Amino acid sequence: MRIWQGLVTLSLILMAGLGLLVMSGHARGLLSAELQAELHVQDFPLPPDMGVDANRVADFMAGELQDRMDTDIAIRLTMDPNVAQQVKTVVLPRLMNVVAVRTMMREVPELSELLDLGTFRRTVSGTVHSRTAAEDVALTVPGALLATVDGTRVPVTTTSTGMTALELGSIAAGESRDIVLWLDESAGSVDLGRAIQLGATEGQRGRVLLWGDTGWFGADVEALRWGRWVVGGVLAAAFLFGLAGAMLPFLGRRKAGPDRGDAGAYRS
Repeated sequence: MRIWQGLVTLSLILMAGLGLLVMSGHARGLLSAELQAELHVQDFPLPPDMGVDANRVADFMAGELQDRMDTDIAIRLTMDPNVAQQVKTVVLPRLMNVVAVRTMMREVPELSELLDLGTFRRTVSGTVHSRTAAEDVALTVPGALLATVDGTRVPVTTTSTGMTALELGSIAAGESRDIVLWLDESAGSVDLGRAIQLGATEGQRGRVLLWGDTGWFGADVEALRWGRWVVGGVLAAAFLFGLAGAMLPFLGRRKAGPDRGDAGAYRS
């Protein structure tokens, strides 16, 4: 067998074997980094008009207070009619405007979450693992609004470049963190596979493995189960064909050796 044929056959065997590892889910351990994140992206659809509208809340509260000014007997008996009318027409609209109501709602954590609920479009969940001790671990995720680490809500920070990030702090050797992030609509216009970055102090860069992101080549393999068998079958056939092509010349030489010896003995 010629040298180039052997190289082609060996390359075919290696590529098919690597493809089989990828299809079986065992390739993620190859050349794995010390700091690694394994994340899954999912859409977060909401029913129409889900969330809290600050305008509707402000209008409702202002209307309720104005009605109480007219119907509350104690107010009507204790306040001068002119004063009550000024409170109703001047004071209440200034106190219960949309900006004031939105500010007050943002200052209450539970209400702030409700305001953000209507903007959730995607979730990113998974684990961050480190084989060695790492300090100041951070994960940059575009469009992140809300995050939890090990079931506890943590704040989402903004970097100097405007990118939203999740700070995980120190991670001990062999320790992992379970994270969940909720993203807004802006996350749908970027390639999350490139935008999500993992790092730590001293310039340490981690590896991010992302599943479920839309638009990547071969994404239909996740949905079409029969497609996995087709791709796996092709890889297995290429692997066996390449392996057979590499072994046949050696088997032919071993078989031809004794025949030549027998022919020499016959001539003598």
